Amino acid sequence: MRQAILDKLNPGDVVEGTISNIVDFGAFVDLDGMDGLIHISELSWSHVNHPSEVLEIGQKVDVKVLDIDRERQRISLGLKQTQTDPWQQVLESYNEGDVVSGKVTKVVTFGAFVEILPGVEGLVHISELAQHHVENPREVVSQGDTVSVRILEVDAERRRLSLSLKRVDDGMPVQPLPGEDAAPPTIDLSEDVFADEAAAAPVAELSDDEVEDDEAEIDEPDESEPDETTDEDVLGEPESADELAQGSDEPVPAE
Repeated sequence: MRQAILDKLNPGDVVEGTISNIVDFGAFVDLDGMDGLIHISELSWSHVNHPSEVLEIGQKVDVKVLDIDRERQRISLGLKQTQTDPWQQVLESYNEGDVVSGKVTKVVTFGAFVEILPGVEGLVHISELAQHHVENPREVVSQGDTVSVRILEVDAERRRLSLSLKRVDDGMPVQPLPGEDAAPPTIDLSEDVFADEAAAAPVAELSDDEVEDDEAEIDEPDESEPDETTDEDVLGEPESADELAQGSDEPVPAE
């Protein structure tokens, strides 16, 4: 049976198997009667401390056949090869000069490693940690810190990233993760902002000619409206008989 399994498999094939055993250096997969080994380095694109972090006995998995030693009847398998390569996402989504967010995964004497995507780490050299001289990287960062870093160089062939912490200026936009939308700009709608804008708004000043024109418009009557003034408004209230007599030569007849 083992020979039959070996005969039908070829490097590059993707097959289904069941996790039969987990050891410190990897995991064994049962391929219908013959076990193949997934080395710990082939489990995930990101760092794995122990295979039990990502697998458990009895779990069904799709694996890729990496190599077959037919004489020794050994099969090397890969799990991460069936997953999306995060480096491809880096090449498609980021460019040199972009600012990205990441997590410090390791601090060493010559700098710090920052993971910007699961499985993709870059090095911030000690000379790129701060504007001032740094004796020990732990003076600036610690493992687990979330930081914004600038991509200085992308080496796709060697899968290496050169990053900088000191070249990130305040206000620089941080690129979103692949598949995420960029965050909208923050708009301050507080009353203080509107008060400042109102105070800063220029007040229009009228020239002397404009003032004279405005006054003339106020003084001039509106000819479009008819004059409703009556004779009574001009003459006032009717006078009494005595008042009329005083203003006339004719005698007033007695009642």
